[in-house]
Amino acid sequence: MRQILTRLFFVIILFHASLALAQEDKAVAKALYEKAAGMRKNANKYISKDPALADRLYAEANEVYPGEPDNSDGEWKYIDYLPRIRLERGDMRGANKAGQTALDRYAKMTMVYGVKGLSEGLKPVEPYIFLVLLNRASANLTYGDVKVAYADIEKIIQMGVNEKNYKSKHSGWEGMIGGVSVRSVFQRAQYVAFLNNDGDIIQKMQPVLSQMGEKDMVATGDIYLSIITKNYDKAIDLATAFLQTGGSNRVNGRFLLAWTYALKGDTVKSAEYTRLVVKNLFITERMVARIRAVNAITQHQYNKALEYASEGLKPYRYLYLKFDQPGKSFYYGLRGDAYTGLKQYEKARAEYEKALLYNEGYDVAMQGLANIEVLVAKERKVDKTGPEIVITEPASARGLKVVAAGNDITVRGSANDPSGIKEVKANGQNLYFQPNGTFWGSIKLAEGNNKIEIEAVDMAGNSAQTFVEVEKKAEIKQDEQIVPVVKAEAKNYALIIAAQNYDDPNIPSLEHPVADAIKLKLVLKNNYSFADDNIYTLFNPAVNDFKKKFAELTDVIQPDDNLIIFYAGHGIWVNKEKKGYWLLTDALRNDVNTWLPNKTVLEMIAKIPSRHTLLITDACFSGSVFRTRGLGADAPPALREMSEKVSRVAITSGNDTEVPDESVFMKYLIKALYENKEKYLAAQKMFINQIIEAVIAETKTEPRYGTLELAGHIGGDYIFIHK
Repeated sequence: MRQILTRLFFVIILFHASLALAQEDKAVAKALYEKAAGMRKNANKYISKDPALADRLYAEANEVYPGEPDNSDGEWKYIDYLPRIRLERGDMRGANKAGQTALDRYAKMTMVYGVKGLSEGLKPVEPYIFLVLLNRASANLTYGDVKVAYADIEKIIQMGVNEKNYKSKHSGWEGMIGGVSVRSVFQRAQYVAFLNNDGDIIQKMQPVLSQMGEKDMVATGDIYLSIITKNYDKAIDLATAFLQTGGSNRVNGRFLLAWTYALKGDTVKSAEYTRLVVKNLFITERMVARIRAVNAITQHQYNKALEYASEGLKPYRYLYLKFDQPGKSFYYGLRGDAYTGLKQYEKARAEYEKALLYNEGYDVAMQGLANIEVLVAKERKVDKTGPEIVITEPASARGLKVVAAGNDITVRGSANDPSGIKEVKANGQNLYFQPNGTFWGSIKLAEGNNKIEIEAVDMAGNSAQTFVEVEKKAEIKQDEQIVPVVKAEAKNYALIIAAQNYDDPNIPSLEHPVADAIKLKLVLKNNYSFADDNIYTLFNPAVNDFKKKFAELTDVIQPDDNLIIFYAGHGIWVNKEKKGYWLLTDALRNDVNTWLPNKTVLEMIAKIPSRHTLLITDACFSGSVFRTRGLGADAPPALREMSEKVSRVAITSGNDTEVPDESVFMKYLIKALYENKEKYLAAQKMFINQIIEAVIAETKTEPRYGTLELAGHIGGDYIFIHK
């Protein structure tokens, strides 16, 4: 009896001790929770005026104590806003990292202190993990990496889905109207996976959807899986039965029938169901663009297919956010097929390569690339005709002569041949050209009449010629100014890239690139002729993100448009190889294959068809982009004729030296752009008058201005146009 009483006594003592310890843990957790809340309240003051500082302050608050992943029922100061503010400024990788940091913290905890309405105290950690995974999956399905979304969905399934957590709505990183739920995420994941030909994740969601009684979603998943596995007859049977259930299923069933018949090659049936689909007020032409494109390919209407596929590639907008159409690899693959049908093989190759950026295992693109090699080899054996040459500049109407007053004139155009292009010349002078046949150059003019002969030679040795006549006059009277083609108004674009937070711990993260990038965006938007929609930001990108954005720009920018590319982040120079590199955020310090070579950057710049491109780099060893030809700082800019020539110029923060994180170069670049009052400001003039001496006086680095010959520079300069 005594032993029993003794044991009971110790149990009571241990119970009270553990209860006291629990109370102490709760008090400590609450204190940290409130401290972090105060830090978040302070961070919120800077969201608009200094986003970079707000980012850092929110991150510091999260280090003290994790914030609530959902603000549906609570005070904003307790919410972890870090993923959301990063997503809002276009930093999806940064948002993912913030989510992963939260998950890593939760993994070390069993209980989390939280406040929900009138309820507060220590709560199990699992629901917090669940919400972070849900939010991250939702955001990535629209704005980021679908593979991350799929992985998070699999973890959600493993954690267990019940009726309560399946339908419960939560505030999301995207701030979406209606909130985020497991149901909404699964429904979107189904469609995105279907467009990306990813049957595996659809298959994994089916049992959960069945358990939740989602008959329509299960039926949709079965149809998707049948289409992905190319069991078209089964898909047609399932979709026919599906549309007969009525309601919105009628529209969805018709859409899936139109799509399946298109893939099967029955263009008549596909067109019939497409006509029925677009009668619905909520169905736009863009939604059926992929169906029309596939039918056009089947009917060998390749130019029509290009139009439809290009329409499908246009981004969508949700409030202040812009996002891509899911399944971009499919559209690029379609364009590759269309160019293959037109025997424009280099253009087809470029489209297939774009498709692989979005889906590295996309069989259509890989097969298309392999097919091109065979087709080109065959063409070169039998090709007996020269290239087709089209001169786009100088543009003259039929029977009219181009009149010019300058000492030279820009010649631009394209030479197309199935065998590929070997060279393009104008009056015997080699012109800059790209593998797809696009060419340009500057030709000197003599007084009087000038006949400019363009000759293109294909890889089979065949040549073709065409010419344009230009009359040079010392002065052109008003009635002699011939403008035979009305040009579309040129637009100004900017791609602003900031690499700040690196994955590899051996590469130190930086503090200022994103803040500098935001400052540059604001001055271009507020002081110069840059529409907000034409300023693209790329914060903390991986190499693949960088290449995707360039692929997007090649679709958007027209030959008379202008482009600024800005990069702030780490750079490196390998003296043994005599090569310079950019280090984007997925770079590994000890793996050169993960670095982005300057040569690749220049090749990508060359593919963008802008008239003027200005590259601004604020990185160590950024002067290595000038391993071509540089201009001395004393070379005076001449504005006359500059705007007509194709220019590829660069301003860099340093030569072949390291530059500081807190950039003096950026301080004077932003200052020059803000304080400029001139209507037209040439980049070289700005560099000479307001940047080089100021930077050298304050630091040991020497900024540089120069031309990018490998990217197709032929003359002129980038000119900022003040509002």
